[in-house]
Amino acid sequence: MQMSDFPPDTFKIRTVEAGDVIFLEGQPADNAYVILRGIAEVVVQDASGETIPISRMKPGELFGELAILTDAKVRTATVMAAEKCELIEIKRDVFEGRLGKADPLLRFMLDHVCRRLVKLTEQVIGQNDRR
Repeated sequence: MQMSDFPPDTFKIRTVEAGDVIFLEGQPADNAYVILRGIAEVVVQDASGETIPISRMKPGELFGELAILTDAKVRTATVMAAEKCELIEIKRDVFEGRLGKADPLLRFMLDHVCRRLVKLTEQVIGQNDRR
């Protein structure tokens, strides 16, 4: 993924330092991110407050899209910079405007996949609570 893949009016660049929180689980969601440089870590907390690592993301990967694509409109996980990151920030209104122009079948499928991922994450957290 390169900056030239995005029309200039659809994004801004955000730089975060290693250890910075990009967003917190439960926060309102108003944007998604594509990693240009660096590594980001995704974690969730179980009912006891234990942190569960979900994934490490590298350049070219998208995150933050689940909260924008689902009705909840809140973050389902916390994302932190594992090292200095340069991110493309895509605002919710731009994302929704583009998605609104997509084929209804595509929108339905994206919504279904996102809901399944949210449910899977909830199951992983629930299984960790039983340990």
